[in-house]
Amino acid sequence: MDELITEIEFLRQMMHETATRKGISHPEVLKISQKLDVVLNECYKQYC
Repeated sequence: MDELITEIEFLRQMMHETATRKGISHPEVLKISQKLDVVLNECYKQYC
């Protein structure tokens, strides 16, 4: 679980930084958001 939490925190930070630099609708922000969704869903499946 620690690995998933670490990855979630990393992706959230990256998404925030990228959105601040490039704008919320930039394709890179969307890509990170989609990856974050996958990791959050995996965490939910394993632990909820």
